[in-house]
Amino acid sequence: MTKWLPIVIACLSPWCEVAAISARAQTFDVDASRLPITEVDAAWRFHLGDDPAWSGPAFDDSGWPSIRPTTSWTSQDIAQSARFVWFRWHLRVPTNTPSLVLELPTIHKSYQLFADGKLIGQVGTLPPGPAHNVISADRVFTVPVGAHAAPKDVTLALRTWQDPSLAGSRNSRVNGGVFVGESDQVMQHFAASKAMALLSDGALYSVNLVSLLVGVSAVILFWLTRERFYLWFALSLACEALFQPVDYAAQHQAWDFYFYTYFEIFLDVLSAAAYILFVVDAVFPGRWKLTLLPLILKLVAELGILLVLWHVVPLVFGDVAYCVAEASTRLVFVWYLIRGWRAGNTYARLLFIPIGLQTLGSVSNNLGLMLSDFKVSWGLEIVPYRVTVVRAPFNVALNQAIDVVVLFAFLVVLVYRFARTSRENQRLASAMQAARDIQQRLVPADLPSAGGLRTQIAYRAAEEVGGDFCQILPRADGSTFIAIGDVSGKGLQAAMLGAVAVGALRSLAEELVPPARVLERMNQTLLQQEHSGFVTCLCIVLSSNGDMEVANAGHLPPYLDGRELPLESGLPLGIVSGSTYEQASFTLPPSARIMLLSDGVVEARSRTGELFGFDRTSRISHLGATEIAAQAHQFGQQDDITVITLDWQSMESLAEPA
Repeated sequence: MTKWLPIVIACLSPWCEVAAISARAQTFDVDASRLPITEVDAAWRFHLGDDPAWSGPAFDDSGWPSIRPTTSWTSQDIAQSARFVWFRWHLRVPTNTPSLVLELPTIHKSYQLFADGKLIGQVGTLPPGPAHNVISADRVFTVPVGAHAAPKDVTLALRTWQDPSLAGSRNSRVNGGVFVGESDQVMQHFAASKAMALLSDGALYSVNLVSLLVGVSAVILFWLTRERFYLWFALSLACEALFQPVDYAAQHQAWDFYFYTYFEIFLDVLSAAAYILFVVDAVFPGRWKLTLLPLILKLVAELGILLVLWHVVPLVFGDVAYCVAEASTRLVFVWYLIRGWRAGNTYARLLFIPIGLQTLGSVSNNLGLMLSDFKVSWGLEIVPYRVTVVRAPFNVALNQAIDVVVLFAFLVVLVYRFARTSRENQRLASAMQAARDIQQRLVPADLPSAGGLRTQIAYRAAEEVGGDFCQILPRADGSTFIAIGDVSGKGLQAAMLGAVAVGALRSLAEELVPPARVLERMNQTLLQQEHSGFVTCLCIVLSSNGDMEVANAGHLPPYLDGRELPLESGLPLGIVSGSTYEQASFTLPPSARIMLLSDGVVEARSRTGELFGFDRTSRISHLGATEIAAQAHQFGQQDDITVITLDWQSMESLAEPA
C-alpha cells in the first residue's frame, strides 16, 4: 500500500493538497520516520523583509505562508525584485542525536543558515556589511543538536539576499532536494548526488573531450608547421575549455558574481578573437582588417551584459543586444565564407558546413532567447539546448550534437590543410634544392691563379638562394675575364635568370670579345628569355701585362687601391633592346688591389636604420674580400653580399728580389 501512496496523493483535488501542505508545514519528524536520512523540502514558512529575531526558536511563524522551496518562488507570491526572504522549518530530532547533517542544494542567492538562532553556515556576503552575490553550489552543513534524553525540536532558518540589480537574471528557488540525517548517510547521498550530476553532464564532458583532442591536434600541427592558422584555432578551443573549470572553481570557492561574470566575458572575448583570426586567416590570409567587423559585433554583445551589470539598462535590453550582436557575428562569418567560395578559396568551401551549422545553432538559440524575453510562448522551443536528441546513457542536447559534428569537421579541415601544405613544402624543397644546385654554378668554388694574379671571393646570401653571381675565367690569349652581377628578385626565379647570365658569360669569354661587346650580347640574350626582371653586370678583361678593360651595365664600379674608378654606367641588362655600353681602359701599377662588390655591402643597414654606405665601403676597400663581407654582414645584412678582391703584381715586380 505504501508504494501507491504518492499516486493517491497526486490524484487528490487541489484543496486536499493545500490542506496537506498546511498540516505538515513546519515540522519534519525525523524521529517518527526512524530513517537515517529525511527529505525536508515539502513546505517551508517564508516572509519578505529582514529581522534578526526571525532566526530564533521562540519566534512564532504560524502566520507565515507556506511555500515549496524547490519550485519557482516568483510563482508563489515572492516578488522577483525581493531583496530579503526568510524561510523557517522545524526538525523533530530523535533521542541521543548530538548533531545532524543538512544537505542544501544550490541557491542563487547569498544566504545564512541558522539552527535555533545560531549561525551555522553562510554562502556569500549579506548586509549590513559589504554584500555580494556569489556563484553557489550544493553544500552540506552540520546542525548541532546537543545532548537530550527525549526527542527534541530544532528550528532552522534560512536568510537569503539578492543584489537588486541581478533580480530576474538568476532563478529563485532551491535547485534540488533538501535532506537531513545522520552524517554518514547524508554524505553518501551527497556523493551520490554529485555522481548523478556528473553523469547528467556526460554530453558536456564528451564535447569537451572531443574539443581537447581537436585542440591538441591543432597544437601539434602548429608545432610542426609554425602556421598561425592552427594557432588561432587551438587558442580558441583553449579559451572555450577554460569555461568549465572556471565554473567549478566559481561554484566551490563562492566567487563574487560580478568577478565571475567579468572573467567569463574576458574568456569569451579572447575565444572569439582567436576564432575570428582563424576564419579570416583561412579564407582571406593577410587581410587582417576583415577581423574588425566581427570583433566589434562581439564587443557589442558583451557590452550588452556589462550595461546590465552597471545598472545602465534593464535585463531585457541587455539580452536583446547580446542576442542580436552574437547572431550577427556568426552571419558575418557565413558572408566571409561565401565571398571566399566565390573567389575560389578551398578552405572557404571546406569550412562552410561546420561554420554554417554553428551559425544555424547560434541564430536559433539567440532568436529563441530573445523571443522568450518578450514573453513569446514558443520562443524557448527553438532553443537547441532544450531539444534532446539522445537520452541514453545520458541526455544529449541538439546544440551538443552540433558541437561534436562541427569539431570533427574542423579536424578534417586541419588535417586536409596539413596534408596539402606538406605536399607543397615537399615541392618547394625540391625546387629550392634545384636552386641551390644552380647557385653553386653562379659563384665559382675553384678560383684560378695565374702569373701575378691572386683572387679571393666572399659570398653571403640573404636567403637560401640569392641573386648575385660572379665568374673568373682564364682566356686563351692569356688574359683573365672577370664578371660580377646581381639579378633582381630572389629565390628560384632569380637563380634561373642568373644561370642564364652565367651561361652567356662563359660562352662569350671563350670568344675573346671585349667587355662592352659581352654586355651588349648578354642584353639581347636576356631579352629573349621569358623571365621577368633585369640584371646588373660589371665585366673586366685583365691582360697579363696589366692592361685592364672595363664595361659596366648598371652595377657598382670597382675600387682600385681604395679608390673608386671613374666609370660610366649603362642600363641594366634585359630592359631595352639594342643598348650599347662604354668601355674604359686602365693600366695597373706594378702592384695593385682591385675590389669588386655587389650592392649588398653598401645597402647593409644597422638596427637603428643607418646604412653602411659608400664612405665605409671606400675606407675598407683595401681589405680582403672575406673581411669586407664580414663587416657588412655584422653591420646588418639586408641583401646578398658578394665581394671579389684581385691582387695584381707585374712580372717585373715578381722577379725583383725580396
